[in-house]
Amino acid sequence: MTSAAEEWVPRRNVLWGSFNGLAYVPRLPPTAYTLLLHMMTEQEPGGLVVATHDELAAGLAMERGMISRAMPHLVAARLVTVVRRGRFQLHPMIAAFNDPREQQRAIKALPKDMRLDVGDFEDEYERRFQLHLDEKARKAEAKAKGNVTPITKTTRLKRVH
Repeated sequence: MTSAAEEWVPRRNVLWGSFNGLAYVPRLPPTAYTLLLHMMTEQEPGGLVVATHDELAAGLAMERGMISRAMPHLVAARLVTVVRRGRFQLHPMIAAFNDPREQQRAIKALPKDMRLDVGDFEDEYERRFQLHLDEKARKAEAKAKGNVTPITKTTRLKRVH
């Protein structure tokens, strides 16, 4: 016999994860940590997170802009990869799997430079995040100057009868 409390609790598959990769997480802004932990609770087996920035923001009771500002930190730290809009992949060293062998295979398949435990993760994070900031500044400068790629070939419209 089940209690009333057990009847309404949603059932979730239990996933396995060795989260030793979290030992290699650089100093991130608090919002980025909060977002990472939320994504870890929302992941599918293998670390796929299917959610838009709006859905992530709603799940954390935050504004969408806070998610947009936190996500580049997670990407620069190599903890999250943006697959496409609304799909994010957690790094295999922090993702949950159906069993430990799946995680071991995923980690072994990683190129050595993508492992979190190789090299100086703090320096790598800072270098990648600076590249992000530089690119963002370059785009803002180009927009401010009104740099628009000119159309070099004239197009001819066909006459419609």
